[in-house]
Amino acid sequence: MRALREAKRVMRPGGWVFAVGISRFTSLLDGLSAGFLDDPAFVRIVDQDLRDGQHRNPADHPGYFTTAFLHHPDELRTEVREAGLSIVECVGIEGPGWWLPREFDDWWDDPARRERLLAVVRTVEREPSLLGLGPHVMVIARRR
Repeated sequence: MRALREAKRVMRPGGWVFAVGISRFTSLLDGLSAGFLDDPAFVRIVDQDLRDGQHRNPADHPGYFTTAFLHHPDELRTEVREAGLSIVECVGIEGPGWWLPREFDDWWDDPARRERLLAVVRTVEREPSLLGLGPHVMVIARRR
Protein backbone atom coordinates (compact mmCIF):
# COMPACT_ATOMS: atom_id res chain seq x y z
CA MET A 1 0.00 0.00 0.00
CA ARG A 2 2.82 2.38 0.83
CA ALA A 3 4.36 1.91 -2.63
CA LEU A 4 1.01 2.45 -4.35
CA ARG A 5 0.29 5.59 -2.36
CA GLU A 6 3.76 6.92 -3.11
CA ALA A 7 3.26 6.19 -6.81
CA LYS A 8 0.02 8.17 -6.71
CA ARG A 9 1.70 11.02 -4.85
CA VAL A 10 4.51 11.49 -7.36
CA MET A 11 2.57 10.93 -10.58
CA ARG A 12 1.02 13.61 -12.70
CA PRO A 13 -2.77 13.76 -13.05
CA GLY A 14 -3.80 11.16 -15.59
CA GLY A 15 -0.51 9.29 -15.07
CA TRP A 16 -0.31 5.52 -15.31
CA VAL A 17 0.56 2.87 -12.72
CA PHE A 18 1.31 -0.74 -13.59
CA ALA A 19 1.06 -2.67 -10.31
CA VAL A 20 2.18 -6.29 -10.46
CA GLY A 21 1.67 -8.95 -7.82
CA ILE A 22 2.57 -12.61 -7.55
CA SER A 23 -0.52 -14.79 -7.79
CA ARG A 24 -1.52 -16.57 -4.62
CA PHE A 25 -1.84 -19.77 -6.67
CA THR A 26 1.73 -19.73 -8.00
CA SER A 27 3.21 -22.09 -5.40
CA LEU A 28 0.36 -24.54 -5.83
CA LEU A 29 0.75 -24.66 -9.61
CA ASP A 30 4.55 -24.60 -9.51
CA GLY A 31 4.51 -27.36 -6.90
CA LEU A 32 2.25 -29.42 -9.12
CA SER A 33 4.36 -28.97 -12.26
CA ALA A 34 7.75 -29.35 -10.52
CA GLY A 35 6.79 -32.25 -8.22
CA PHE A 36 7.28 -30.21 -5.02
CA LEU A 37 3.87 -31.30 -3.69
CA ASP A 38 5.47 -34.62 -2.76
CA ASP A 39 7.29 -32.78 0.05
CA PRO A 40 5.11 -32.23 3.16
CA ALA A 41 7.16 -29.11 4.00
CA PHE A 42 6.26 -27.59 0.64
CA VAL A 43 2.60 -28.55 1.10
CA ARG A 44 2.63 -26.54 4.37
CA ILE A 45 4.07 -23.56 2.48
CA VAL A 46 1.31 -23.84 -0.14
CA ASP A 47 -1.38 -24.18 2.52
CA GLN A 48 -0.25 -20.91 4.10
CA ASP A 49 0.00 -19.21 0.69
CA LEU A 50 -3.59 -20.12 -0.08
CA ARG A 51 -4.82 -19.21 3.39
CA ASP A 52 -3.28 -15.75 3.85
CA GLY A 53 -0.84 -15.01 1.03
CA GLN A 54 2.19 -15.16 3.36
CA HIS A 55 4.78 -17.21 1.48
CA ARG A 56 7.43 -18.40 3.90
CA ASN A 57 10.32 -20.78 3.23
CA PRO A 58 11.54 -21.53 6.77
CA ALA A 59 14.19 -24.04 5.68
CA ASP A 60 15.46 -21.75 2.88
CA HIS A 61 15.05 -24.56 0.36
CA PRO A 62 16.55 -23.11 -2.85
CA GLY A 63 13.65 -24.26 -5.06
CA TYR A 64 10.86 -23.06 -2.80
CA PHE A 65 11.20 -19.31 -3.44
CA THR A 66 11.78 -16.60 -0.85
CA THR A 67 9.73 -14.66 1.67
CA ALA A 68 6.95 -12.84 -0.20
CA PHE A 69 3.33 -11.79 -0.09
CA LEU A 70 1.19 -13.43 -2.74
CA HIS A 71 -1.97 -11.74 -4.01
CA HIS A 72 -5.35 -12.99 -5.02
CA PRO A 73 -6.22 -10.89 -8.10
CA ASP A 74 -9.12 -9.30 -6.17
CA GLU A 75 -6.73 -8.25 -3.38
CA LEU A 76 -4.44 -6.47 -5.81
CA ARG A 77 -7.40 -4.62 -7.34
CA THR A 78 -8.62 -3.65 -3.85
CA GLU A 79 -5.20 -2.28 -2.86
CA VAL A 80 -4.97 -0.20 -6.03
CA ARG A 81 -8.44 1.26 -5.39
CA GLU A 82 -7.62 1.93 -1.72
CA ALA A 83 -4.54 3.86 -2.85
CA GLY A 84 -6.92 6.21 -4.69
CA LEU A 85 -6.21 5.02 -8.21
CA SER A 86 -8.75 4.22 -10.93
CA ILE A 87 -8.42 0.75 -12.42
CA VAL A 88 -8.33 0.57 -16.19
CA GLU A 89 -7.64 -3.13 -16.54
CA CYS A 90 -6.45 -6.25 -14.72
CA VAL A 91 -4.56 -8.89 -16.68
CA GLY A 92 -2.61 -12.07 -16.17
CA ILE A 93 0.92 -11.69 -17.50
CA GLU A 94 2.35 -15.12 -18.38
CA GLY A 95 -0.80 -17.21 -18.22
CA PRO A 96 -0.70 -20.93 -18.96
CA GLY A 97 2.53 -20.67 -20.95
CA TRP A 98 4.39 -20.45 -17.65
CA TRP A 99 3.56 -24.06 -16.84
CA LEU A 100 5.43 -25.40 -19.89
CA PRO A 101 8.94 -25.04 -18.42
CA ARG A 102 10.42 -28.08 -20.10
CA GLU A 103 8.63 -27.58 -23.40
CA PHE A 104 8.53 -23.78 -23.51
CA ASP A 105 11.60 -23.36 -25.71
CA ASP A 106 10.20 -25.90 -28.19
CA TRP A 107 6.93 -23.95 -28.36
CA TRP A 108 8.64 -20.56 -28.60
CA ASP A 109 11.19 -21.61 -31.24
CA ASP A 110 8.50 -22.94 -33.60
CA PRO A 111 6.63 -19.94 -35.13
CA ALA A 112 3.35 -21.83 -35.56
CA ARG A 113 3.41 -23.20 -32.01
CA ARG A 114 4.43 -19.77 -30.65
CA GLU A 115 1.36 -18.22 -32.27
CA ARG A 116 -0.87 -20.94 -30.77
CA LEU A 117 0.68 -20.37 -27.34
CA LEU A 118 0.21 -16.60 -27.61
CA ALA A 119 -3.40 -17.15 -28.71
CA VAL A 120 -3.99 -19.23 -25.57
CA VAL A 121 -2.44 -16.53 -23.38
CA ARG A 122 -4.52 -13.81 -25.05
CA THR A 123 -7.66 -15.90 -24.59
CA VAL A 124 -7.29 -16.07 -20.80
CA GLU A 125 -5.27 -12.97 -19.88
CA ARG A 126 -8.39 -10.89 -19.12
CA GLU A 127 -10.70 -13.65 -17.90
CA PRO A 128 -11.40 -12.79 -14.23
CA SER A 129 -11.85 -16.41 -13.19
CA LEU A 130 -8.40 -17.32 -14.58
CA LEU A 131 -6.25 -14.32 -13.63
CA GLY A 132 -4.43 -16.29 -10.94
CA LEU A 133 -3.47 -19.04 -13.40
CA GLY A 134 -0.11 -17.47 -14.21
CA PRO A 135 2.48 -16.41 -11.66
CA HIS A 136 1.90 -12.65 -12.04
CA VAL A 137 -1.15 -10.41 -12.17
CA MET A 138 -0.99 -6.79 -13.31
CA VAL A 139 -3.42 -3.99 -12.52
CA ILE A 140 -3.21 -1.04 -14.87
CA ALA A 141 -4.50 2.12 -13.23
CA ARG A 142 -4.55 5.89 -13.55
CA ARG A 143 -4.52 8.72 -11.11
CA ARG A 144 -8.02 10.09 -10.63
